[in-house]
Amino acid sequence: MALTLNVNGKDYTVDVEPETPLLWVLRDNMGLIGTKYGCGIARCGACTVHVDGQPTRSCTTQASLAVGKKTVTIEGLSADSKHPVQVAGSSLRSRSVAGASPARSWPPRPCSRSARVRPTPTSTPRWN
Repeated sequence: MALTLNVNGKDYTVDVEPETPLLWVLRDNMGLIGTKYGCGIARCGACTVHVDGQPTRSCTTQASLAVGKKTVTIEGLSADSKHPVQVAGSSLRSRSVAGASPARSWPPRPCSRSARVRPTPTSTPRWN
């Protein structure tokens, strides 16, 4: 189904199912990748956009609910990327990429066997 959405002051017509999350329409159909996927359950705020001036979690908002409304993403805050939120997001992305360690594993493991907590006969944990 074709939906017409006003995003960052520009009208976009996209051919998506009405129940498609707004986040994926913004990212996949419009190429606006500044809005991020975080938790997928509207708790973390990484997907927040403004729909008619109200903060909205786009990961759980159907695209059809934004029809006829004005949506603003992080890209639409300023044309020259000088808005404080855009500047902060840019510096955070560069730091997180530079600080990432491919050697990390999840769940984290102790460095050695001696770092593990071992219960004593009194069941009081102690570090060895």
